[in-house]
Amino acid sequence: MQRSKWSLSPAQYSVLLSTATSMFLWGVIASIGPLAASGKLVSTLSSPFKVTVLLVGPLFLLLGDSTIGAMSDRLGRKSMFMLTMLSYGVGMMLIVLSTYLTSFLGLVIGLALSEYGIGGEEPPSLSLITETFSTDSRAFFLTFSTNFANIGAAFISGLLLVMPSSGTAYVMLGTGVAILVVLAAVRLGMPESYRWLKEKGRSDEAEKERSKLNIADEGIVIKHPGYLIPVIALILMGVSQYLTYGLMSFVIGPYEFKSVTFDEEIILYSNLGAAVGGVIAAYTINAFSRRFFALWTFLGGFLSTIAIALLSNRLTDALVFFPLLFFNMVMSEFAWAARVTLEPESFPTKLRGTAIGLIRIFPIATYELSVYFTSNLSLLQYVMYNLVLWGIGVLGAGLWTVKGFETKNISPDYESRSGLFLAFCFGFWRKPVGR
Repeated sequence: MQRSKWSLSPAQYSVLLSTATSMFLWGVIASIGPLAASGKLVSTLSSPFKVTVLLVGPLFLLLGDSTIGAMSDRLGRKSMFMLTMLSYGVGMMLIVLSTYLTSFLGLVIGLALSEYGIGGEEPPSLSLITETFSTDSRAFFLTFSTNFANIGAAFISGLLLVMPSSGTAYVMLGTGVAILVVLAAVRLGMPESYRWLKEKGRSDEAEKERSKLNIADEGIVIKHPGYLIPVIALILMGVSQYLTYGLMSFVIGPYEFKSVTFDEEIILYSNLGAAVGGVIAAYTINAFSRRFFALWTFLGGFLSTIAIALLSNRLTDALVFFPLLFFNMVMSEFAWAARVTLEPESFPTKLRGTAIGLIRIFPIATYELSVYFTSNLSLLQYVMYNLVLWGIGVLGAGLWTVKGFETKNISPDYESRSGLFLAFCFGFWRKPVGR
């Protein structure tokens, strides 16, 4: 009897619950810096301190993505989660204490540890979903589970919007403890990637882990076409999507709008839009080729930003700005679905975590520079900068459409290519493994 792609085993449910819960926490943590910059969590900050709390989180997110991504290829997917949980567990406690004590230094250290841990979970989580689900359903589950980051951001901003400042620390403490308890329980029964075990020559362990999974479609195994085009195109798409989402959701409030309440509403409505977009994208992404889906989502984001620019003189009116922002974030989440699916699908198992971490260095580093650069822009200049960024995404998606390869029905077990790390980065090495 053929298994349905929607018939999941308990082990697969544990992977989904683990990813969704950690992504929810990421949304909470990603909102803390902007909320602090708006004056909600600690006393009102001067401009240099405001920029600092907006920069520190993404910086350590970058470090977590790159270092733990590479470690997950060497040491396994599952083992990384103990390290990441420790990092953001300690970080969340420091954030709560700093909120209670109004300590700026404690907040910065807490954000650094939290973002390092939660960023470090991205490469192993995306790799694990790609490697433990059917080829014909992995895009759905990659999009669906990571969408909980938007839900987490909307949840914490909405909750703090209606709560007095005196209750902020208790809300974050309760949220953090509840999530850590769920993660600890779920990850005890979570499988290791059988594809990673097989890659490491641990065949018996791989077969044992494979027996815990319901996989209806293994996909078509092909020789990997090369790394140059995927790396360039995904960097361009990543820079576009990550920056436009972050700048329009988290940074525009503290920079361009002075009302604390309006800042929280921006985070709430932008992430509600992204969450709605994530649900739609999860159910539609497999209806198209990866190339077509990526191209039209970035074009949609570009066009929606033109509409925001044309109405820039009326954006202080919530009835104008919030519907535009909502739709723009729907398109942003479509773009996220495209890149979060293509990133793990485009690389072989032995390089998957490293590749995801490497590619994300560029968007996050560019975001850091952009947070600093946009701090003194006018509202129209700020929106136009976002329009340029969407154009970069269109360029990346166009490159993938013309020169990339289709990953929709491809097995993640590529006949991979060997070579040095720099050869992987730039695509120079062409000798197939074992020849």
